[in-house]
Amino acid sequence: MKRIFLGLLVVFVVAAASLSVMAARFVPTIRPNTQIGMVPVGGLTKEEAAKKLRIWWESERKRELNLRSDQIRKALPAMTPGKLGVTLDDQASVAQAEIKDFWEAAQATVTGGNYEPVKLDLKFKQIDASLKSLDALVRESIGEPRAARVTYAAGAVVREPEVTTFELDVDKLGDAVLAALAANGDVEVPIKEAPKRVPDDELAKIVEVESEFSTRFPAYQTSRNTNIRLAASALNGQVLMPGDQLSFNGCVGRRTVAGGYKEAPVLKNGMHDTGIGGGICQVSTTLYNASLFADLKIVKRNNHSIPSVYVPVGRDATVDYGTLDLVIENNQDHPIAVSSTFENGKITFRILGKKDVSREVKILTSGHKSWSNGVKTVVDRSLPAGTTRVVEKGSSGHSITTYRVVYENGVEVRREVLNRSVYRGSPRIVATNNAPAAPKKAEPLAAPSEQPDTEPTIPPLDN
Repeated sequence: MKRIFLGLLVVFVVAAASLSVMAARFVPTIRPNTQIGMVPVGGLTKEEAAKKLRIWWESERKRELNLRSDQIRKALPAMTPGKLGVTLDDQASVAQAEIKDFWEAAQATVTGGNYEPVKLDLKFKQIDASLKSLDALVRESIGEPRAARVTYAAGAVVREPEVTTFELDVDKLGDAVLAALAANGDVEVPIKEAPKRVPDDELAKIVEVESEFSTRFPAYQTSRNTNIRLAASALNGQVLMPGDQLSFNGCVGRRTVAGGYKEAPVLKNGMHDTGIGGGICQVSTTLYNASLFADLKIVKRNNHSIPSVYVPVGRDATVDYGTLDLVIENNQDHPIAVSSTFENGKITFRILGKKDVSREVKILTSGHKSWSNGVKTVVDRSLPAGTTRVVEKGSSGHSITTYRVVYENGVEVRREVLNRSVYRGSPRIVATNNAPAAPKKAEPLAAPSEQPDTEPTIPPLDN
C-alpha cells in the first residue's frame, strides 16, 4: 500500500512539474473565431494580430472613398481615410480581444474547443489637422446658418424655420469609414446639427397678430423715407423667445452711408439739424407703441427733446447709436415676432404671437404741463444793418406722465407708470444786426423786379 502511494506521489509530482514547464512556455493567444473589423485574428498573439491589422490597413488607407450626405447640397471630393482625418489604432483594436489562457487552452485540447464567433470593431485615431479641413468643407458645403423669421404679408403670418449650424460628427467618423470600406461603398459623412435657438415646435406657436401700430410721414421726403425703410427692414421678422430682449441699436446697427443711410432732418438738443440716418426715430417710436399695446416689458426708452408730431405726447422713443437705445423684452410665456411693413407714407409694426382675446391694453396720460423757453437774440454782422432773421423757431417745454392700463374681460387688473417724459425744448433764436442803417443815396428809379422783395422764410423741419 505504501509503495502504491509513493508511486502515485511520484506521478503527481512529475505531472505538476510538466504542467509548470508547459505553462511557463505557453504563449497567450486570442480566442479562436475572433475577427476585428474584416481581419480574422483568432489564435494570434496580440503582437501578431496588431501586425496583421497594420498590413491590412496599409492597402486600405490608400483607397479613395466617395463622400455623401443628404444634408450636403454640393458634391464633395473623394478622399482617402487619411485625408478624412482617420487612421487605424491597431493597439486599441487588439486590446478588445479576449486572450485564451493556459488552462483554457488545455481544456480545449481535451474537449476539442467550441468557440462562438466574436466580431470586434476597429478602433481609429483622429488626425486633428485633417479633421479641421474636413469640418470646414462640410460647413461650407451646407451653407450659412439662418435665424428663424416670422413676418406678416397679405394678411397672413409667414414662418421661416431656423437653419442652424452643422458640423462634422467626429465621434462617428471612424465607424462611417469602416462601413464604407466593408461595403466597398461611399462614406455617409456623419453630421450633427446644433440645437436651434428657436425650435420648430415653438415657432409654430406664432399664429396671429397680438398688436399693431402705424405712423405716417411725408412721402416726398425721399432721403428720410429711405432711412425709415432700411431700419424697419432690419427689424422685420425678429423672433423673441420668452425672456429674450431686442435692442433697437443692436439689431439695426450703426447708421452709415456705406449701409445705405442718407442725410435727413434730425433733432439735436431741441434744435433742428440734419444727420445721417435722420428719421429712424419714427421707426423706434412706432415699434415702441406696438410693444406697449402687446403688453411687452419696456427695458429702455428715452423721449426726444421736443414732442414728435406723429404720436401723442409721451409716446415717442428716440434712439442714437452708442448712447440712446430702445430695448423691449418678451415677458410672455410663448415666442413672439416683430413684423414691419413699409408703405408710401406709412409704417406699421405688428407684434405676432398668440393673442389673448380677453385682454385689452390702453395707454393713458396725465399731468401734462408746458412752458415757453423765451427768445434768444444773437448778433450777426453779416446781416444788413438794422435787420433780423429767425435762426431757430424754438419750441415749448413739456412734461407728461404715461400709464399703461391692462384689462381682462373688461376689468382692470394692472395699472403701471411707463414713464415721465420731460421735453425741454429750446428758445426761439433770432439773429440781428442792430447797427444803424447807413443813409441811402438817391438813385435813379430801377425797372420793376420780377421777384417780390420779401424776407425768405425757413420751412419747418419734420423730425
